[in-house]
Amino acid sequence: SADVSGGVQEEVRVDIDLNRLQSLGISLPTVLEQLTQRNQDVSGGRIRGDSSEPLTRAVGRFQNASEIRDLAFATAGQAAASNTTPTTTTTAPTVPTTPTQQVYLRDFATVTDGTEEERVLVNLNRQKAVKISVQKQSDANTVSVVEAVKAKIEQLRKSGTIPADMVITPTLDESVFIRNSLADVITSGLSGALLAAISVFIFLGSLRQTFIIALTIPLCTLAAAIVMKLSGFSLNIFSLGGLAISVGQAIDTSVVILENVSKRIETLKLDREKNGDNSDYAREAIAAVEESSQEVESSLVASTAANLVSVLPFVLVGGFISLLFNELILTICFAVAASLIVALTVVPMLSARLFSIERTSGLNRLWILRAFNQRLEGGTRTYGNILAKVIRRPAIVVIVAFIFLGGSGILMAGQIPQEILPRISTGQANVNVQFPSGTSLATNRRVMAAVDDVLLKQPETQYVFTTAGGALFGSSISSNPSRSSGSVTLKPGSDIQEFTERTTRELNRLNLAGIRVRVTAGSVRGLILNNSPVRGAEVDVVLQGQDAEVLTRAGRQVLAALDDRVKLSAFRPDADDRQPEVQIRPNWERANALGLTTQAIGNTIQTAIEGSVPTQLQRNERLVDVRVQLNQSLLKQPSQLAQIPLFVNNNSLVRLSDVATITEGQAPGEIQRINQRPVFIIAGNLNKGASLGAALAEVQQVVSSLDLPDGVTVLPSYAGQTNQELQSALVSLGGLAAFLVFVVMAVQYNSIIDPLVIILTIPLALVGGLFGLYITQTAIGITVVVGAVLLVGIVVNNAIIMVETANQIREEEGLDRHSAILKAAPQRLRPILMTTVTTVLGLFPLALGIGEGSEFLQPLGIVVFSGLTLATLLTPVSYTHL
Repeated sequence: SADVSGGVQEEVRVDIDLNRLQSLGISLPTVLEQLTQRNQDVSGGRIRGDSSEPLTRAVGRFQNASEIRDLAFATAGQAAASNTTPTTTTTAPTVPTTPTQQVYLRDFATVTDGTEEERVLVNLNRQKAVKISVQKQSDANTVSVVEAVKAKIEQLRKSGTIPADMVITPTLDESVFIRNSLADVITSGLSGALLAAISVFIFLGSLRQTFIIALTIPLCTLAAAIVMKLSGFSLNIFSLGGLAISVGQAIDTSVVILENVSKRIETLKLDREKNGDNSDYAREAIAAVEESSQEVESSLVASTAANLVSVLPFVLVGGFISLLFNELILTICFAVAASLIVALTVVPMLSARLFSIERTSGLNRLWILRAFNQRLEGGTRTYGNILAKVIRRPAIVVIVAFIFLGGSGILMAGQIPQEILPRISTGQANVNVQFPSGTSLATNRRVMAAVDDVLLKQPETQYVFTTAGGALFGSSISSNPSRSSGSVTLKPGSDIQEFTERTTRELNRLNLAGIRVRVTAGSVRGLILNNSPVRGAEVDVVLQGQDAEVLTRAGRQVLAALDDRVKLSAFRPDADDRQPEVQIRPNWERANALGLTTQAIGNTIQTAIEGSVPTQLQRNERLVDVRVQLNQSLLKQPSQLAQIPLFVNNNSLVRLSDVATITEGQAPGEIQRINQRPVFIIAGNLNKGASLGAALAEVQQVVSSLDLPDGVTVLPSYAGQTNQELQSALVSLGGLAAFLVFVVMAVQYNSIIDPLVIILTIPLALVGGLFGLYITQTAIGITVVVGAVLLVGIVVNNAIIMVETANQIREEEGLDRHSAILKAAPQRLRPILMTTVTTVLGLFPLALGIGEGSEFLQPLGIVVFSGLTLATLLTPVSYTHL
């Protein structure tokens, strides 16, 4: 749909002179009825002739504004009212006698063929503008819709429908953010894939093996994309983020097989060279590939199963996190499952074909690669020696590790900020202005002009779109002199936080007493931070009570305390203050005698002030409203309402003051209820660098110290509830994921000891994740929860490979657990390093958080990146002594 806001519509205005109307003895309802009755065509039926039957029609519609000016009225002196008093909401029927004189509408009113009054002023860069909002259907593609709109605009320009001098400026184009976000996620994925391929080449020193690994990435991605399409997924930051995250994992399974194959082929070549064997090399190589692939098959199945079951909690628990990250999680599952199939089929097939060729490129003899491999072999020997010493003192190592890392983890967790969702920069800032009750529209516009000046002079500003005197909601214009709003489109690459802070400081220097101006970073449409009744509020305080006046007084008390004592967030009342109101109280004895109702009186007052539209003027194919109201220049004070004529009764004009008293009072600016009970809502937003958890604690401390009136209660904070649920989810989802991984491992190995050894790597990984969050001061939020659960599934891969190899050595060589792990750990160090490095490098571009929309997935990348880096310390020690 396309909604038009701002600007003005054509309108014929009938501004009535109140003094002249009274002197003529004509009532407002009479004017409305005369206009309605005159402006109509009436069908007279058919003339049944011999040869034709033409229709007849009495043509009475107004053709132009001049005919409206010439509308005739009988004055009170020449007309006697009927005994019938008004029974409708707007009319008082009169029965004219034989008039000797009549007056015309032009005698007591000014008829202007122009435009409606502009109560809501829409500006773009201080110039009047009209806003067209295009909303796509729920199943439509945003980028496609935007392209279609641009094409249609260009078509209308070429056809001349849009004038050549009309400037059309796209102040909000969601496709730009979507395109840039998708491009950045794709770039991160490709960069990660390239880094992973380079690491494989450095470790293995072979173009063939690098080619095999590089080929597995698009194969896994393509397979995942096919399943995504069949599942109805779209390409968005979540689904593409899942593909980017899964790049390293997709390589892991192939790297394990390829490294084992490479090692077996090297052994084969050395044996042939040593024995002078000239038999068929290709056949022996293919057999070696087949045998070495089968050796690690069970460990790959186990690690893939662990990866898949680790994300089951999202499906089982459900809720907001599951709904938001559903596509990301399932996309990772698709890619990981595809990686197992590729590793067990494509990699052995390509290895058999390529390794059967005895000739090599000789790149592995390059001094850089030889130096790296020599260092790696030396490191492997050193690792084995250190491991032998460490295993002799397992209790000390385990205790020190858990005390040091566990203690530091608890210490770091308390110093890491908290949030619900990361703030995503959309390249826009929102401006909301709240004026004191009773502010005039002129004052509102003057203040907004000053606000526009401040916004426009900022170096980051590209466009400033403001609405003075109300707010725009699609095609609905809400006129309210106490409110104004706007949005600022920033130049590409601008720092949104720096802009909002500097702009807020400069706006505060305007000394706008009693006016609250709030500049916040724009948010992605459709992402709701919490279930707060206030959209966009990061912190909230909700008071509830039965007495509206007491509740309002308590709300102002809390708001004043928050403004004075809270440093981490800024607050505002969500609803407008009580508005000044003119109250008309009918004298029901007099009103009933005249047959007047509240609705009849109210409608007449509305006609006098706001105007009524009794009829429309047809102009070609469109209808133009005819609005009747009193001349506003003559109606400035509430006391002047007393002279409004209601109707003519027995040649006498009945005025509003004859049947009602007029007093001044106050009315609620907005009535807010939760569960049908009145509430006072205070909304807040975090200051730069503030943690949600710390801000909530600060607010709770301030509110709990206040002595609130009896009958007023403080409801639990919606933001606090959401944050508590989130922090609890980190423990429950992580624990459930670890338990499911343990169950799968127990079934796989038919043992409890080996799965327990594998599970012990998880605490170290989580501490590593906390360390990464602490160093980067990345807040714990929903994306961190998702990253932690993914980390649980990923980190066990290395432990599975090491434990599986140790078990194979025990079975084949009959060694004890101590000797088996001392042999297996150095032997599997290279593939473990390779899989860890490829996974880490695959996530590295994502963890850097470069580009639009990257803020959303950056915490996830950081927690997995840092967790994997510090993950496998306890595995050999645990394996030996459990």
